Order: sequence, then C-alpha cells, then structure tokens
Amino acid sequence: MKVLFLTYDVPYPLNSGGKIRAYYLIKYLARKHKITLFSYYRYEEQKKYFAELKKYCQEVFLFKRRKPWVWQNFAYSFLTFLPFLSAIYYSNELKKALVEELKKEKYDLVHFESFYPAVYLPLVKKMGIKTIMGNENIEWRVYDRYASQQFFPLSWLLKLEVWRMRIYEEAIWRVADVNIAPAKDDALEIEKITKKDCPIVPNGVDLGSVRVWQKKSGPPTIIFVGTMIYQQNNDAVRYFLKEIYPKIKKQISQVKFILVSWHKPSWLDKFLTDSSIEFIQDKEKPAWEFFKKADVLVVPTRIAGGTRIKILEAMAAGLPVVSTKIGIEGIETNSGRGVIVADGPEDFAEKTVVLLKSKARRIKIGLFGRKLVEKLYDWKKIGEKLNKIYEKA
Repeated sequence: MKVLFLTYDVPYPLNSGGKIRAYYLIKYLARKHKITLFSYYRYEEQKKYFAELKKYCQEVFLFKRRKPWVWQNFAYSFLTFLPFLSAIYYSNELKKALVEELKKEKYDLVHFESFYPAVYLPLVKKMGIKTIMGNENIEWRVYDRYASQQFFPLSWLLKLEVWRMRIYEEAIWRVADVNIAPAKDDALEIEKITKKDCPIVPNGVDLGSVRVWQKKSGPPTIIFVGTMIYQQNNDAVRYFLKEIYPKIKKQISQVKFILVSWHKPSWLDKFLTDSSIEFIQDKEKPAWEFFKKADVLVVPTRIAGGTRIKILEAMAAGLPVVSTKIGIEGIETNSGRGVIVADGPEDFAEKTVVLLKSKARRIKIGLFGRKLVEKLYDWKKIGEKLNKIYEKA
C-alpha cells in the first residue's frame, strides 16, 4: 500500500517517546508499504536527519512549526475554534502541500501519528481517503491532570482550554476511520466515544539494540531520562528532587542521581549545586545508552497518558524501575516483577532504597523485565500488528 504518514516532530534522533514510536512504526511498516512522510520541525539543525528518514520513506517533506507564543496561533485558535495546542500546528503551507500530494498520488491510507497533526484529518476524510488516527495518549487528560495541580485563576483558565481540547479530540476520534491506542485504558475510552473497535498498538523496544547489562562499579546510582521540555517530565523531576531524593539521601549518603535530557530548564540550576546530582544534556543518544551508568531508573510521574517508552527500554536493558502508578499505566506487569510501583514520597523513597541496597533483587527484577519486553513489546511484532490493521482498513 501507499501510505502518507504525518508526525508532529522529526522522528529522529530517538530522544523522546513520540519520536521513538513514530520512527519504529515507520521502519517496520516500510517493509511492506511505500511510506511518504510529512513532518513538522522546530529547529533548522533537524534537517540534517533527512538522510536517516529516507532509509525507510520514499519521500520526506518537512515543514517549520511556529513557536507557541506568537499572534498567529492565537488568531487561528480564535477564528477556527481549534484548541490552542492544535492551532500551533495549523499551517497553510502544509495544508496546501498535503492537498497537492493527495491529488497527485494515489494513497491508500493517511496515518496521523498523535493529536497534533490530526488538525488535517477531517480535510483528508472529505477527500475520500482512509484515515488512521494514531493516539499516542489521550491528550486532554494529560493537561487536565496538570490543570488540577494549579491554583486559581490559572487552574480555571487551563480547565477551560482542556474542555476545548476534549471536545475537539473526541470529534477527531469520531471522524477517523480507524483509531489505534498504545494502552488498554485509552482504547476503552476511545471505544466508548466512537462505538467502534480501537485496536491496541503498544509502544515497544528495538531488542536488537538494547542489551542486558549491570553497572560494574561506583556509588549507588539513580537515573531519570526524559525530555524536560515536556510538562510531565518537568513535574516528575521537580517532585523527585524536592520530596523524594532528600529522603533517599538520608538513608544512603553516598547515593548519586543522574538526570538526562536534551533540554535544561532554568529552575534546575539551584538543584545542581548538590554535587551528588549530575545533569547530562544530550540530543543524540537514545535513553538506553545511559542505563549502564545506573542501578535503578525512577519514573515519579504524576501527569501522564499512553505508556512510557523509557520504562520499556529500562526493562529491556535489565534495569529495575521504580514508578508511580500513573507512570506505569498501559504496561502489563505486576509490581515487583520488572517494575516496582510506589506512590507518595515516603513509599517511593523507601522502595528505591531497598533496591539500591540489594543487587540480587535488582538482577531478579531486571531479568523478568527483559523477558516481558521480549514477549509483549518487540517493535518488530508491533509493526506486524499495525500492518494487519492497515490491511483490514
């Protein structure tokens, strides 16, 4: 089949969950289909990844995304009734190129990977082409959780925008010919709104790249990997550094915390005066390359949706994980078998300390995690599942 695939950002390098998901779906779909990629980009330097994308795509078209706080976004949001976060992705240039491409070539399917490029889904549907809505999570829920943590009047303003997002997102679900979701809870919510089947296409791991390893030496080390430009990760790291890490240090004085992100927020500087905290700023390497530095991955997520690919990658590498219940949503594992679930600062700190003090327990949990990923979360198998969904559509 000939497929047009739209992404909200250039799906390379593999430094965020959304990019990883899009990249591997494209990679394994390309074995049976001809893929044309339409993608936004934010920085000029991202154009250098064109060659990497051409390995799997017949054609690649890149379009500059506007910065968030410019007048055009407010105007589009007001005039088109789009939620503000969707208005950021509304581009006359991309719209024109999309229509021309669909008229010029005969496409069997158009796949919208995530909520953001789906701003064009109704347009494609009107042109009579089958549409696939790739829901990386339920977007309005992510922002609803964030809004609930704010104070009035910001909380009220955010809740109003979340209400607009929900109406729009649910409308997109109804319009799409097929919705897919990465987790069972998301799929059930979509099915309730659309009254149609929503297949689960989970996030995964490239098992050929990620191998099992154990840290050889050094002090007990905790790691967090995540792009700090995203609110979910910002909140998680703040929460960990303010409320959890001090409790761990009281019990293990020599402990070390490594934070890996390609974006460094200014608020982090005050915490980096602590010599036990190391910040690694890297735009190129995948998360799993840093796991050999650590004994435990922490995922103290309080705002989430979909599934955290970093958890799956840690499990594939044999690195035990301590996560909140929200952080592990969508991953089929019981607490203590691949992932330790902890909620609340005291519980999270205590369970992390227990793992740091027991190498045997870390190895046992890590090996179970690897086996689970091999069984359920191999990108190759996931790509085959999506291919069957394409054929049925």
